[in-house]
Amino acid sequence: MLLKLSPLIIGLIIGGGLLLLALIIFVLVLNIKKPKSKIKIDEEFFNKLIEIYGGIDNINDVETENSRLKISVNNIDLVNLDGVKELADGGVFVTGNSVKTLYRVSCELIKDTLKEKMK
Repeated sequence: MLLKLSPLIIGLIIGGGLLLLALIIFVLVLNIKKPKSKIKIDEEFFNKLIEIYGGIDNINDVETENSRLKISVNNIDLVNLDGVKELADGGVFVTGNSVKTLYRVSCELIKDTLKEKMK
């Protein structure tokens, strides 16, 4: 004997199943780990960063803009842009004498440490 179900009940069962499936997919997408930074923030990192930017005397100012580190330099020709690209996690943008770089680590930490070294 077959059960006779009304279209409303069938719709609720299918809708509930689809809602449950969507919820499972949503939770799985949220749990996907974001890529970690390849950068290890230590003294070696800062020495290399200073060297790439042409030395501590070439660094004029360090700021953060959103998740970007903005380093203004006195002479852009002294900056090793290929070295900056290798060290950074993301894109490198050059405007005038400023180099903006994306990092997946705290740009505030990098900024504060560089400002301390500039004193």
